[in-house]
Amino acid sequence: MSSKTENTLLIPGSEGWEIWQGTREQGFRRILENGSSMASELDKFPKGKLLMGFPVREALAVPFKVQTEDESMFEDLAAMHLEKIGIRPELDAGRLTDVFSAGHEDGQTMLLNVVLAAPEHGAMPLTAPQQFDVSPRFFSLPGNAVTLWRELGRWVFAISSKGHLTYFQSLPGAELGMDAVRDIRLALSQLSLQGVNLEMDHATVWTTGHGSDPSDDLIQSFGKLLNAEVLAEPKPKPILPETLSKLVPADVRAEQRMKAEKRKRNILIAAALLIYLGLIGYFAYDYFGLNKQTQDLERELATVNLEHAEIGLFNQGWDELSNLVDDMNWPLNTLKQSAELIPLKQISDVRFKVFEANDGRIYIDGEASDIKQASALGENLKKKFVDYEWKQPDIDPDSKTNRWKFRFEGNMIGSETGL
Repeated sequence: MSSKTENTLLIPGSEGWEIWQGTREQGFRRILENGSSMASELDKFPKGKLLMGFPVREALAVPFKVQTEDESMFEDLAAMHLEKIGIRPELDAGRLTDVFSAGHEDGQTMLLNVVLAAPEHGAMPLTAPQQFDVSPRFFSLPGNAVTLWRELGRWVFAISSKGHLTYFQSLPGAELGMDAVRDIRLALSQLSLQGVNLEMDHATVWTTGHGSDPSDDLIQSFGKLLNAEVLAEPKPKPILPETLSKLVPADVRAEQRMKAEKRKRNILIAAALLIYLGLIGYFAYDYFGLNKQTQDLERELATVNLEHAEIGLFNQGWDELSNLVDDMNWPLNTLKQSAELIPLKQISDVRFKVFEANDGRIYIDGEASDIKQASALGENLKKKFVDYEWKQPDIDPDSKTNRWKFRFEGNMIGSETGL
């Protein structure tokens, strides 16, 4: 990107959208703070290339490790991994996925697969951005830490390892409390299952100087719950990622809708003017001349209606993708629900070593300190996932570790595996 041409960044702020302008070399300055929470209500942007950072809540982070450092293989490996866990974006639905390197070690590479949800109503500005990325990639993250900040009224967090973005997630609550701690610990456990044992130096809470910032007492209390040192620091200015993502939210762009509406309005105005002039010159022009003008006008209106019909078909296509991007259908959501069945006091005693959730089947292989803990988890799984038929649990003592190994398997009733 040329340093002479300024870029415009559309970034989600703590309560509303923010607009920043500048260059990679000279940095960025904020020209809009606390804007509307609906991107569609932003209609005035400075000149220059418009780049948009999607909020964390509109994307899914899927980290995984591969046994190669060959970058040419990353996209194919990422697509295979998504298909393996049951996420299959359609090829003609736009570019909804991208993959980023999160570090190399001993011939292995940690990859972060990003899956974008279909933009909801009001999520896109009227002027279509030229490029897109996810918001955490617009900020410089610490070496080994959990970083929390607010986006559009909700708390989000990102996990970084050696300065690389490894994971991100939106938190359900509006406050920093036990729910946030549970989700962060679950994310760290998930990374551990992927072979990434993060040594967290500390946690950082980014503040903005507004009333939505947490108090010092709340931050200290949150640190005790997380069992980590938590620092409060001002939220940094955004930066440009070294390489922007290839994400493109389908073929229906807000700018196309705006142009179509403008063209329709101009044609209707011209039509009204032609009709008015036609009435005035009715006695001056013969019937055949007036009929020709009317036919031309009808062809123009038919063209506009056809264009809008195509846009409606595109929107219908997005609606058909709702099952794909609905987080209730994602295997990671099943992992989260399963892990939440473990009481907080037993988190260090009960752990999952293998977790699979796909094609109507849930399989968990883990270990516990006590047989009662393993048995209680099995009963809780039956109560939580009532749509699954659970096999007889396999709970055996391990003389080497003096712990109890367990295996639970459930198949969804009515699925091919559950028949």
